[in-house]
Amino acid sequence: MESILNFTHSKLMRLGVLLAIVVCGSCNSDDDGTMEASSVHMKTLPKVAYVLGEELDLSDMVISIERDGGVVDIPFSSFASENITVDPPHGTVLDFSHEQVNISIGESGAGLIQPISVTNDVVELEVKTQAMADYVAGQKLDLSDMVVTLIMEDGSKADVAFEDFGTEIETAPMNGDVLSVDHSEVRVTYISTLAKVAQEIEVVPFSPVSGTVVNPPVKSEYEIGERLELDGTVLSFSMADGQEVTVAFEDFGAFGLTASPANEIKLKATETQVEISHPEGVAVVVPITVNTLVVAGMAIETKPEKTLYEEGETIDLKGLSLRLSFDDKEDLIVPSEDFDIYGIVSTPAQGEAYVAGTSEIEIAYPDFSETVAIPLGSEIIYESDFSGGEDGWGANQNGGGSVNYYAEEGILIAKDIVVGANPWDVQLFKSSITLEEGGKYKLTTVVKAYPGQGDFWFSLSVGDGTGRDGWQAYDGGGGIWLAGDTEYQTYEKEFVMGQATTNGARILFDIGNQTNGIMVQYVKLEKL
Repeated sequence: MESILNFTHSKLMRLGVLLAIVVCGSCNSDDDGTMEASSVHMKTLPKVAYVLGEELDLSDMVISIERDGGVVDIPFSSFASENITVDPPHGTVLDFSHEQVNISIGESGAGLIQPISVTNDVVELEVKTQAMADYVAGQKLDLSDMVVTLIMEDGSKADVAFEDFGTEIETAPMNGDVLSVDHSEVRVTYISTLAKVAQEIEVVPFSPVSGTVVNPPVKSEYEIGERLELDGTVLSFSMADGQEVTVAFEDFGAFGLTASPANEIKLKATETQVEISHPEGVAVVVPITVNTLVVAGMAIETKPEKTLYEEGETIDLKGLSLRLSFDDKEDLIVPSEDFDIYGIVSTPAQGEAYVAGTSEIEIAYPDFSETVAIPLGSEIIYESDFSGGEDGWGANQNGGGSVNYYAEEGILIAKDIVVGANPWDVQLFKSSITLEEGGKYKLTTVVKAYPGQGDFWFSLSVGDGTGRDGWQAYDGGGGIWLAGDTEYQTYEKEFVMGQATTNGARILFDIGNQTNGIMVQYVKLEKL
């Protein structure tokens, strides 16, 4: 059923606005009946608002003219005898070109201009052809078949199809809007005049009793860790009244459908299907295949941030990642938060309580015989990685001393040393190290003398890097002698931080004793 709402048209603001123009300075009768005007005014307006095709009606118009020191009112019926003319004439059939009436007083040039309006606005709407009227909640409004009739002021009519509504006609709700059971009509409005019409629609709840797969997703085969893609999935649901409702993946939300696992979730090896369910209990199963990975190798990519625990503390694997290698494709980096997806098992596991005496966390991958382990009992403060450059190491070059230092093939090399006034005038250092008062620490270095340049003597320390504590070595310092042309040697020392906590400590190599060079393969500082 349709309802028609009449619209009372409001005329343009300019209607009833009088524009008076005085053309000459006096108005007097002479023997031939002509006048000279000193002032002309509109006393009574004629009809000024017209519908297209109406006749101009000036019968109610009265103007006032000053004459012989007084004011004379002249009605339209006396215009001819007073030699007053109008353009366009009274009774003219009006069209949109008519915008004013020109009133002329004799041949004096005096007169008035009276604006008029000629309109043919839309005052009513009718629905000639209804749009689709019956829906299930979740479906989108379809107005493609709608045709409305515009009824003008002059009674003429024009049909407008939905595709031609443009910006002049709007609907609420709009075409394509998702409908709910609260929608009962579509209101159509002609915007400029607010003429309206409504078409009733009926929206019933989406209450399926069964469902089937019409089109499976475009992608149905995955590897572990790939994200689920449900694009292309189309389902069909049967309603109790016999209706069949087709639902595409992009409309699942509108129909209250939920996928498990959800779209874009990383898939586990155990996933064999996607269940798409409705709150009323109906579910449709979409089969998928998740292929297992054939791992050829496994290694720790990054260690966890925390490796030092006290009895009862919760194991936290944050920062841990594992590198999996394969024979037929590139390596895969798996962060600890994805271990469950890949079936990777840690012992002890994330969230378990640390038991005193546990010395490592063991990592295992399903069906891969080897395991990797992360030692516990220490917290790494700094661990070098020279594969991408100097890793934040710098050089002090004072007292005329200098050094050429650089990273090459994962090694920090210092050579071409120019000896300064003191052994400490040339130094390699790693700054901004945090040490806690009372904390026990262990420093490990792997170094050798630069090949072909003989022995190398240097001092190694962990100490004050800001001058706060007089540049002292917190670990007591100490010298190391490297024999020339030998393999890398490992040096370790432990110490307790006896000063107040600082974040300005540094690992320091004093290398200004000779001109030959040193190669630093590895440096680690850990809290015990």
